[in-house]
Amino acid sequence: MSAMRKLRRKDHLTGHGIEPFTGRPLPLEGEMSEVLLDFAEPILEGMCDDSYFDDAIAFSALCWNLALVPSQEQRAHLNDAADAMAGSDLFKQRGMQQSVHMLLDRKKALFADDKRLIVDYEVVQEKAGPRLLVVSTPVGDGQAVDP
Repeated sequence: MSAMRKLRRKDHLTGHGIEPFTGRPLPLEGEMSEVLLDFAEPILEGMCDDSYFDDAIAFSALCWNLALVPSQEQRAHLNDAADAMAGSDLFKQRGMQQSVHMLLDRKKALFADDKRLIVDYEVVQEKAGPRLLVVSTPVGDGQAVDP
């Protein structure tokens, strides 16, 4: 017996009512996994192996969330991310910063109305290739975001 069926059965026996959620679904612009893949397209072009795919998705998810941070706070987060990903290599840091700015501009130009925060993601390796699963949540205006 499924957990929900047990819950309903228990509810029926005890007389305690559990109301189903009747709120209207949020209008989403598409599956977040598809949106993230579209967003990451410039850095996924010419991808040569699956390990690069994992890194590109991680980087893209970070940039997506960074775009939801107020612009005055983005620089601090950008520097922290560049340090974490590129270490002390200034050339790599500069390349990372350029890539971040390119993705931030892409988010603003093509995905400005999509205010979902990427909470978690997983890249699942399947026979046909990698599959992306994404968990996201809507972010309201003025709500604090930590990428």
